[in-house]
Amino acid sequence: MDELPPGETGVIQMRNVDPDFGVAWETVSRIDLPPARRVEPLTSGDVIFSTRGVRTYAVALDPPPFRTVCSPHFFVLRPRGTLIDPRFLAWQINQAPAQEYLQREATGSHILNIRREVIERLEIVIPSRARQKAIVAFADAAAREKRLLAGLIENRQQQMNALAAGLRTYDEE
Repeated sequence: MDELPPGETGVIQMRNVDPDFGVAWETVSRIDLPPARRVEPLTSGDVIFSTRGVRTYAVALDPPPFRTVCSPHFFVLRPRGTLIDPRFLAWQINQAPAQEYLQREATGSHILNIRREVIERLEIVIPSRARQKAIVAFADAAAREKRLLAGLIENRQQQMNALAAGLRTYDEE
């Protein structure tokens, strides 16, 4: 995608997505999509699912800040109706039971790949909307805690680096 001329359409690639933090929109390349590649743009509520790599994952999209499509390394899951919250769907795909199923069904020996029929056969449990909302709120709280803890760990590491760098100065005094 990087070899295409700059334009107005964003293309989400694997490097732009983190399974824990979502899409880093500021890193998404914008290209002039060739006429032969006209595809329906992503919308709020779409779930993108990574099809390749050591770990497959799903991310529910908030409204994209600009017209966006995704690379062929993703499937776009577009829940219809109001039966399932897209964020709940992404959460469920990212949990151990679904991940174990996906690992078992993946093809390839070096780089794992998930075929469309594998994700289509994935069993999804659909609790009430209220329960879905509660689970998503719980998952969001856990993600916030993870970000805070990562920040604290990074801060402590910087302190340790500064302390180690300062040892030379203390020994000279």
